Amino acid sequence: MSPAASVVERSVLEWLASVVGFPSGSKGILTGGGSLATLQALATALHDRVPGFHATGLQRDAAPLVVYTSVEAHRSVDKAAAILGIGLDNVRHIATDSLHRMDVSALRKAIAQDRADGLQPWCVVATCGTVSTGSVDPIDAIADLCAEQDLWLHVDGAYGALFLLSEQMRGLMGGCARADSITLDPHKLLFASLEAGCLLVRDGSKLRDAHAFDSSYLTIADDPLMTDYMDYGPQLSRNFKAFKVWSALQAFGVSAFREANERTLELARRLGAGITATPGLTLLAPVTLTAVCFQVDGASPEEHAKLLETLAAENVALLGPVVVAGKRGVRACVTNHRTSEADIDLILDRLRR
Repeated sequence: MSPAASVVERSVLEWLASVVGFPSGSKGILTGGGSLATLQALATALHDRVPGFHATGLQRDAAPLVVYTSVEAHRSVDKAAAILGIGLDNVRHIATDSLHRMDVSALRKAIAQDRADGLQPWCVVATCGTVSTGSVDPIDAIADLCAEQDLWLHVDGAYGALFLLSEQMRGLMGGCARADSITLDPHKLLFASLEAGCLLVRDGSKLRDAHAFDSSYLTIADDPLMTDYMDYGPQLSRNFKAFKVWSALQAFGVSAFREANERTLELARRLGAGITATPGLTLLAPVTLTAVCFQVDGASPEEHAKLLETLAAENVALLGPVVVAGKRGVRACVTNHRTSEADIDLILDRLRR
């Protein structure tokens, strides 16, 4: 009910839409995180692609709906399908290529097989920055296929899409602008405190159609300056997530965030190059974004786990476990704008010793 908060949130969302390349008719909402944004995106897609969904939901006499994503997709896709009643049996986890990106030819075959089996494909969730390796699905090719097959395309860009702030990443991620909806996480690459996720929908009327309900006790006169966000998401009462994002952009300027993001990319490449140059250490995946996955040659899972414990106990670094193509190893991810070359070199030196 706060006009000032509405204006600030709209300002933030319009700026985020411009970063992605969405048109002026797009709309969005700030959420508690990427998982909620993906849940709301799939709910919006259901309302748009399933006739009568607002009235009947999935209680209808029709073919089961099928959603497609990759084997590297975030678990929030499965969770959303389960919560919305799609069911995990109707989520297809498409194989990936040698770069851990969704295999578009395998996606095409899966869609064709499901249609032949009498099922109803309706949505594809591509990933712009997988959690494990930071790989980016071939979004342009997937968008072409979705247009051909009349499927909703959602992009989970919670990890990586805001790297679009950097011109050097636009060739890799430019296809995000073709999505029907996209998830972003300002509490990652804009370094906002939790919670600050975001959903953007290319056709803003579809987001509103999925979430707006009339009630006499909440009637608000139309005002071109006022967007009532209760009509764009499931919540009536919401906190002012936009303020911290807007304030940071006002205080530091967009260029500061662009430079910080580019610096994290450079530091990840520095770590990857150091791993490659160190005998006994092997990269498990290309360094696409800021995730660096590697293994100690010949080390057992227990030895890798002990390595992580040692690095943390010595206050050197907080790294995590990872499994890439069946191989267990270690994952580092540069996520802090204060990380320096000296930090990266400290990790490399300790690993070598």
